[in-house]
Amino acid sequence: MKLTAGAYSDKGGRPHNEDAFLCALRTGGSVGETSAEFSGLVDIPLFFLVADGMGGHDAGDAASAFVVENIRQTARNAANEKRVFDEAALEALVKSVHAALLKEGKEKGTPNMGSTLTGILLQKDAPCGFFNAGDSRVYRLRNGFIQQLSRDDSLSGIIPGAAKNIITNAVGAGLPDVSIASRFSSAIAVAGDIFLMCSDGVHGFVSDDDLEKFLVKTSSPPETAKRIVEVAIAHNSDDNCTAVVVRLNEE
Repeated sequence: MKLTAGAYSDKGGRPHNEDAFLCALRTGGSVGETSAEFSGLVDIPLFFLVADGMGGHDAGDAASAFVVENIRQTARNAANEKRVFDEAALEALVKSVHAALLKEGKEKGTPNMGSTLTGILLQKDAPCGFFNAGDSRVYRLRNGFIQQLSRDDSLSGIIPGAAKNIITNAVGAGLPDVSIASRFSSAIAVAGDIFLMCSDGVHGFVSDDDLEKFLVKTSSPPETAKRIVEVAIAHNSDDNCTAVVVRLNEE
């Protein structure tokens, strides 16, 4: 499977950036790089994800960077070991990162540091999948129509009319456990699909209809990711803005 991907992150309406991203094995956002690109074959497990440090908690930027770096290292090790992931293995990975972040926060005196986590995992000769904890989102464009694959872990999902920015699930954040929603299937990712991962600073200010239009017109995932972030900022986003776009090319 061939693919092209791009990521873009901006502090948006906040003093500094607490979002982070992973684009194959390249990180960015709160860890320094504004953008990243990838083009190649899926011959090792490839993660594409967004982690949104929780601004209402301690050290959100450090939390999102910690999550991204830990998963990047796991992906690199899996490639070296020729290992693939199923839902159980992915859940175990996220729970281990959760435990490590709780320990890191306790040692640094920031016990509530936490982050959302959402993304996709593409693998050769194995089912692909998406995963989510928090209110960042995974979208898939297929046959010209957009679909939100992830489900927001926010209080508004439990109590209609409640505040959308109250997160009920996250990595770290002083929570005793994390629940990772995921689904793996050979039908999750097929040639022609385009995926978008984004933080709530994007999807809270750009409608699904507009996101669909941008993805339908995409010729370059890096340019599309940047354009989506720029539009969110132009729509007065009051949060950090990050987008990762992945296009699975026709053979």
